[in-house]
Amino acid sequence: MLAQLRRLLAVAAVALPLGACITSKYDIGADLKPEFPIKPGAYVNKEGTIIDVRKLATEYRVFNRKNKDVSYARLYKIPEYPDYVFEFYEKRKPPTYYFYLKTTDKGFDFYDIDDLPGTVPEHLKPLLAQVTDEEKKNNMIAVANGKRDTLYVIREVSRANLKMKKIEKDSYERMP
Repeated sequence: MLAQLRRLLAVAAVALPLGACITSKYDIGADLKPEFPIKPGAYVNKEGTIIDVRKLATEYRVFNRKNKDVSYARLYKIPEYPDYVFEFYEKRKPPTYYFYLKTTDKGFDFYDIDDLPGTVPEHLKPLLAQVTDEEKKNNMIAVANGKRDTLYVIREVSRANLKMKKIEKDSYERMP
């Protein structure tokens, strides 16, 4: 799973490989309507990675100019979090990865939750797959019963108001 996660994150070029994320085999798009706050166009991060974001009917298509990889993403609003839940996936291939994202005047920023596997609220732990050492190292948790619990886990993690920090290297600004 770790190799697949790293490959998917490299494809996306917009998510931190060691950032906090929630994984699931369920797409919350069946429960929520996607929103499109990011304007289509070219974006660059502090490391010089350029991505092209294109809005499709129900998702964003993200193209990495450096490695020519394509990935797909959706943004959702939930009442428990003032900004966006970022859903990243490969077409029709679970798992799906969920992160936290804030839009800015110039682009968008990703946020990380300090020690997500260690700070996840106790009442959620029975809903998660057993956290492996690799998942602890990569600051991830996986929802055991995706269809039933994914949206609930995302909402409860958001409601817990866990300490988040901006991931500086994954701040993207729109190119002129």
